[in-house]
Amino acid sequence: MRQPVKGRSEAGRRRESRAHETRKRIAGEGLRLFLEKGYVGTTVQAIAEAAHVAPATVYQAFGTKHAVLAAALDIMVVGDDASPSVLDQDWVDEVRRETNPGRQLRLVAEGTSRIAARTAPIKEVMRDAAATESAARELIREDHEGRYRTQAALVNLLIENRPLRAGMDRRRAVDTYFAIVNSTTYELLVLQRGWTLSEWQAWITDVVARELFGAH
Repeated sequence: MRQPVKGRSEAGRRRESRAHETRKRIAGEGLRLFLEKGYVGTTVQAIAEAAHVAPATVYQAFGTKHAVLAAALDIMVVGDDASPSVLDQDWVDEVRRETNPGRQLRLVAEGTSRIAARTAPIKEVMRDAAATESAARELIREDHEGRYRTQAALVNLLIENRPLRAGMDRRRAVDTYFAIVNSTTYELLVLQRGWTLSEWQAWITDVVARELFGAH
């Protein structure tokens, strides 16, 4: 078998790196514009101008404005962490190492609530987009499913260190956590009712401890 030409392989890697950086820049500028102007008010042309690329490059990289919105959501979910998945982030590793059930629950509540708070603005953009685009409604459905899978994995970690209360099974435990920790409850209690983030996190910890584990 012929060996690949080294120079061509390096050139390919450089092209791939440039393409990745371009996608990242487009998604970042798309996120900024979506938050400033909303979904309808943000055009592919505006995203392209902000990212200093041609509109054709946006279409080549993402295909649709909806796909840019999906990439913007991904940015908000992972935050500043370089990990591509929430479950690969450092705070989740800390959850895995923690053996004290109370501290472990606090870590999970704090980590997931930070994501809920961070993503609240882009979730509002997604809801607005869903009023006119079926693709945005599908994105919301996919986001719910992704959040459920992530929270299920975290609840499973909690269950390893602490048995569920009588009458509570694993599925109901995940469903309960899914209903409590999300951007909507953040908006209701923090943005509308004026709770601090720490107060909301403490409430999550107390409610989950009581509902899942029967703690008093």
